[in-house]
Amino acid sequence: DTQVFPPAAVMAACLTRGIGLEVMNNPAAARTFNILASEGRKVAAAFILTG
Repeated sequence: DTQVFPPAAVMAACLTRGIGLEVMNNPAAARTFNILASEGRKVAAAFILTG
């Protein structure tokens, strides 16, 4: 229900290595992953599942 962003140091470490980091809910992340993968981009996803 609530998006939690990583600490600024983690964001900075990723960006300085050319790694984009996005925070979004699971449905949006799944859609984005599929779009990027269909474009042939290198993409990885991490999902937090609760239940």
